[in-house]
Amino acid sequence: MNIFEYYNQTFRTDLAAFMGTSSVPYFGHSWRYDCRGLERVLAASRPFFLICLYFTVLVDQSMHEHYRTHYQRFEQLTRYPKFCHGLGQFQHNPRGILSVPIERGLVSRDELHAQLEPGMELFVAEVVSFFRDHMPDIPAAEFFHTLTYDPDVQIPLLVVMLDKTVAESTDCRAYAALQRAIKNADNKQIA
Repeated sequence: MNIFEYYNQTFRTDLAAFMGTSSVPYFGHSWRYDCRGLERVLAASRPFFLICLYFTVLVDQSMHEHYRTHYQRFEQLTRYPKFCHGLGQFQHNPRGILSVPIERGLVSRDELHAQLEPGMELFVAEVVSFFRDHMPDIPAAEFFHTLTYDPDVQIPLLVVMLDKTVAESTDCRAYAALQRAIKNADNKQIA
């Protein structure tokens, strides 16, 4: 199975299992300690699941932050989960969705890293398709430009130049894969 097949055939089922019986779309309150809910996803599927969960949360948070006037409609259409903590449901940086399970030994770093490129290609294709079909007033190219310069997403080249170990981090690899997927997408596709 590849990540495209996983996303279209299995992700929603795994997401429902991950969220459990919760009647609210919030998760992540204890993510830094136990990645609660991840134990309900088969270990073999976790790299796929985590990347799909990452980009699902990423697009939701980006819409909320940068396209607030469109967010209510987006939320009605998607009902995406919220990665948060605290009583006020403050949002975590979605990078933790990828990095913390590696740190906790719940997913293989190499297996997750191997899925970053195809995962970001899938993300770009899904965002383009979603905006084209459901929210055509938001140009995908504009969305991606805004997303890649968001301070919670972007890893400035200067940071990588000053600390070479950053380039090997999951956060940096995910950002680089996202940049490549956007660049490699057919310009007509995301225009």
